[in-house]
Amino acid sequence: MPMNRLAETEACLARTDSVWRSEMTRRFGPDGVLEFGYRAEGRGEDGTPIRRAFEARRQAVALWRHERRTGS
Repeated sequence: MPMNRLAETEACLARTDSVWRSEMTRRFGPDGVLEFGYRAEGRGEDGTPIRRAFEARRQAVALWRHERRTGS
């Protein structure tokens, strides 16, 4: 039975989002995601844990969107 790629990408997105949110909360406090999530601070500086988490989350979103479009 083939693996369900959409479910895999959803799970990956949930994990990477959780890591990014945790980093944002650690750095900016409990409202960090709300206050800084859509600003440059939400992407973080090069080489920081926030940037690594942001990039992993960004890639997970792209894969999830791709799977939703293709219906694989």
